[in-house]
Amino acid sequence: MKSVFVETGNVTAFRRAVLTVEDTQRGQPGIVVAWGQAGRGKTFTARNSHSERGGVFISAWEGMTQAAFLGRLCKETTGDKTTPRSAHACKVRIIETLGKRRDQGQTVTIYMDEADRLHFGRIEDLRDIHESTGAAVILIGEEELIGLLSERRRIWSRVTQEVAFGPVDEADIAAFAFEAASLDLTPEACAMVRATSDGDMRLVRNMVQLLEQAAKARETDKADAAMVAAIQKQKSWRRA
Repeated sequence: MKSVFVETGNVTAFRRAVLTVEDTQRGQPGIVVAWGQAGRGKTFTARNSHSERGGVFISAWEGMTQAAFLGRLCKETTGDKTTPRSAHACKVRIIETLGKRRDQGQTVTIYMDEADRLHFGRIEDLRDIHESTGAAVILIGEEELIGLLSERRRIWSRVTQEVAFGPVDEADIAAFAFEAASLDLTPEACAMVRATSDGDMRLVRNMVQLLEQAAKARETDKADAAMVAAIQKQKSWRRA
């Protein structure tokens, strides 16, 4: 199965939100919050956007200290191999670098993945950087992220775009199967994959991979309800 990127409804909404906050003239600069349960394709979508549009992409680690967080962000922002020793100095360096790029007419977007794992102080650091430089900030995380941000008005008031990653629909599944595996799923098969996976893109990928193997064994490029029923019996598809 090929690694492909399918323009699902979630992807389209995310792309539109990023374009809006990056357009400082006609858009709505601020912070984007992209949230949803695990497996909905948030990270895959954000990484694709980053590869296409540039910027800075980092993922949070559990228990990340301010020094560790700002040190990593400083390296990714400046491109330097070494960074200042203190968290404050790193923050100043980040703001100076992004400020110079802004003055040169360059748009720099910070993609913060796993943002729900961050201590709230790190979100405040990102707010300070956004306020000082105008750099767009994209916060990506699971459902807990919304509760975390809504507790602080000074953060939530700067959220100008919110993207809820919902379950993928049957059209998304059909498009993915065709592009990734050259597989033609019947409407009934799509509905069964959708119901079994609960619209979780990660589980959809796993199911399509098994359907591709079954189709090759039968020397066909079509997958019907019977084939889906067969792979449903191979393992438990319950979400953890």
